Amino acid sequence: MGAKNTGLVRAVARDTARFFSAGYDSRSLIAFALLVTVAGSVGYRWSDLVDTSGNMDWLLGGIWVVMGALIIWKVDARRDVVLIVTGLGGGLVIEWWGTTTELWRYFTNERPPPWILPAWPCAAIAIDRLGALLDRALGAVETHRAPFSTRTYVIAYWSILPPFVVWMTWFLSPAAHRPASMVVIAIMIGVALSPKDHRRDVVLFAAGTTLGVFLEYWGTSRECWTYYTEQTPPPVAVVAHGFAAIAFARVADFMVRALERTLKSESPKVAGSPPPPH
Repeated sequence: MGAKNTGLVRAVARDTARFFSAGYDSRSLIAFALLVTVAGSVGYRWSDLVDTSGNMDWLLGGIWVVMGALIIWKVDARRDVVLIVTGLGGGLVIEWWGTTTELWRYFTNERPPPWILPAWPCAAIAIDRLGALLDRALGAVETHRAPFSTRTYVIAYWSILPPFVVWMTWFLSPAAHRPASMVVIAIMIGVALSPKDHRRDVVLFAAGTTLGVFLEYWGTSRECWTYYTEQTPPPVAVVAHGFAAIAFARVADFMVRALERTLKSESPKVAGSPPPPH
């Protein structure tokens, strides 16, 4: 790596680190308390599933430290609540579809196990935050070189999303005849063919895939869940986290806009304002 590239990497790292450290405030403490409460409640409720041998699972611990640090960073109550609802609902649909079609199974043989559902909103928020960090890093790169054109992100989007839909459709082919799988295929096609912001979608896809690498490797290597292909893990399952992040963000955007319109329409009239026309 040349001196110019080394300097660029250092400058981007410094800018991103400053941006990250500035994202913690009093709201982060509240989010941390809520996160610990939820995690503790889940752990207590399903404590019989925890390994009591005393061995530390460093990979799982590392995953939750990173996710926790992301979840309590740049807290936005309105959007975060929407992401929680979206992640929980979307995760329930995904888990129900995958386990009932036997594309994957959990060691408890539940379809799906309730204890996995809280992980989905946590991952949705963490990926949203990681996407913001990656976007900031891209912006820092662009300040030191020519900005990436809109066309670059458009090409990246159409080079990634449609091929993923084809790949996932092939992966779920053993259950393609099931109505639930047909609905999933239709949803994937609908999401892929309706881009909103090519740059954000590409960044979210990268963020979700990055986190998916660790989540899927942990789950399949510990046999917490197993795919019908017996791979540890199937590559398409890793990339699916990136696609799910885009789908969740689309739903969250819609819900936030709807909420804002509702609150605006219900806001009290300013005193002295003229009455509405009859």
